[in-house]
Amino acid sequence: MPWSKIKNIILVILAVTNLALLVLVGGQAIRGSRLLSQAREDAIQFLRNRGVEVDEEIVPQSMELRPQIVERDLAGEERAAAALLGSPVTAESRGGEVYRYFNEKGSVQFHSDSTFSAQLEEGAFPLGGSRRESCLELMGKMGFQGVVLSEEGDELVFRQTWKGNPLFSQQVTLVCQGGNLTAMTSGRQLAGRPQEDTARESITVATALIGFLNGVSALGDVCNRIDMIEPGYVAAASLSGPIVLTPVWRITTDTGAYQLDTVTGGVTRVS
Repeated sequence: MPWSKIKNIILVILAVTNLALLVLVGGQAIRGSRLLSQAREDAIQFLRNRGVEVDEEIVPQSMELRPQIVERDLAGEERAAAALLGSPVTAESRGGEVYRYFNEKGSVQFHSDSTFSAQLEEGAFPLGGSRRESCLELMGKMGFQGVVLSEEGDELVFRQTWKGNPLFSQQVTLVCQGGNLTAMTSGRQLAGRPQEDTARESITVATALIGFLNGVSALGDVCNRIDMIEPGYVAAASLSGPIVLTPVWRITTDTGAYQLDTVTGGVTRVS
């Protein structure tokens, strides 16, 4: 038999084999998805049987948020300071991995644990008709997307988001006096580029629901209704290592709010 025909037969066999493998893997993925969906429904019913009402519509279909790690980005911090204050800025190392950037408009200081603060010269940052919108615009200039959580007196609390997901621990208080932004205090920011942390895995939705019920009981609390589940992240930083972003659920119930770690399954109260 000519070699060209043999080669064509081999190619056909390889194509058929690849197709069979694709069908096999696809079938396993579909079965796995169905099993996870059924487990989710069973967990919702389990909560209901235990006296906890929950609308199926508010329960996530899957764990879409993955654990992340973020290396500190010193150049990004300097760009953020320059975007707020205007270029150029003078950089000053203050020891202990603390860097301060300043010019005639004020100063911004960043720490290795992701905390930061700013002191701004009076009149350097006038706010327009809506100070909320003006503050969001200024934070956007620094590369921090997010929302204003509260506005009381001279202070607005801004929470950062990443890809539209709330970073529950990354907040800053913006101080506004005399129609001007004058300071940023108690700030925590995410300035680096998150990368997926393959060393950690998220639990399933069903495991999270059962873990929530057990966690609330372990705290000595009781709830009869889940009103909202909001996925997001919390950040933990060390003095020398990267920032660790952990996906969580913020769960609001009829008796209080809780945070569920969707990696460990741990439950804590939210004040």
